[in-house]
Amino acid sequence: MVELEGKMMSGTLGATSPPGAAEVDRLLKRNYVLLVRAFLLRLVLFGALSATPVVLSRTGTWDSPVLAVLTVAGVLGFVLMAYRFPFALLSLGRCRRVLREYPLEFRSGMSKKSESRTKYGTVFTVRVKADERGRSPLMRAVDALERHRWPEGAEDGVWFAGDLPFGGVVVVPGSDTLLVVRPEDWAKFAEERQQAGPDRIDRARRTRLAKRVR
Repeated sequence: MVELEGKMMSGTLGATSPPGAAEVDRLLKRNYVLLVRAFLLRLVLFGALSATPVVLSRTGTWDSPVLAVLTVAGVLGFVLMAYRFPFALLSLGRCRRVLREYPLEFRSGMSKKSESRTKYGTVFTVRVKADERGRSPLMRAVDALERHRWPEGAEDGVWFAGDLPFGGVVVVPGSDTLLVVRPEDWAKFAEERQQAGPDRIDRARRTRLAKRVR
């Protein structure tokens, strides 16, 4: 079922026509499924690392100080998972609000300028192309699922939902990738955010784009 949904994504979230509400809902559902699947997989893996040394020691199959290393690895895995999973949920929640509040606009491409590893995942510095001159500022982009790979095909065109001075969400056609983006230089656009009309400001507040998030 998940593979079928993925194929449907590739066909519907293309560059020829704006994705409809049904396609956006399927994309969000797909990302939630991937997040839950990754969570369960890690739960089993770290649970096995923590439990195996105890079982082997009690049954007398293997009794060695080395087993403690596996236990420590399992516990650290649980701690890391408990730390990062809520951030991924918050990122997907932000994507859901933005995609349901803002229309998707096609941009002719997105180029990667640099990347850096952080505790929140890989942060890409990108430029999302726009037809208007001066409306392609550098943005910080993070995969909503905290994956580290750069999405293939982003250079050929992406869909953007949001408001540039506040940030938004990038959808890569033919992919299940959702990128949360905000201006690289947040302070640079402070005046533009303050001078935005009440409708834009209310919209940004409802989607929580008005608040800077690391």
